[in-house]
Amino acid sequence: MTRRPTAAADYTAALGSAVYAFAELEWNAVQCCERIEAGSIASLSDRTAGRVADTLVMLAARLPDPPDSGARARLSTAATRFQALVRSRNNLLHAKPGADHDGARRLFRDGDPWTIREIEAIGAAFADCGDELAALLRGPLD
Repeated sequence: MTRRPTAAADYTAALGSAVYAFAELEWNAVQCCERIEAGSIASLSDRTAGRVADTLVMLAARLPDPPDSGARARLSTAATRFQALVRSRNNLLHAKPGADHDGARRLFRDGDPWTIREIEAIGAAFADCGDELAALLRGPLD
């Protein structure tokens, strides 16, 4: 028998969408790293999202940038954003379940509940950054 979550369906749907968006973002980051330097991810002993982000930031800084392409600047900006979003993802996924003042089941980080609006906003930020990395994969890093 499948156990149903105790949180409302709209809450868990927002959470699921955010988690999926982060997975796509992280995978795009891994692919960017590998396009820049083959084996860069395989060589990591600790393949956490944070290590992937650190690797992407480092590789972006070393990326040759043909005149007028702006690829390095775009990649550096996206890599730095990904690095910051890893912290947000960790805050979301390492949150503790509990009941809000109205009895609704929520995730809490440092005593503060994650609201649906906040989860949707961070999910959109994950998707936006992932889209930027995907565009770089289809363009300058292709």
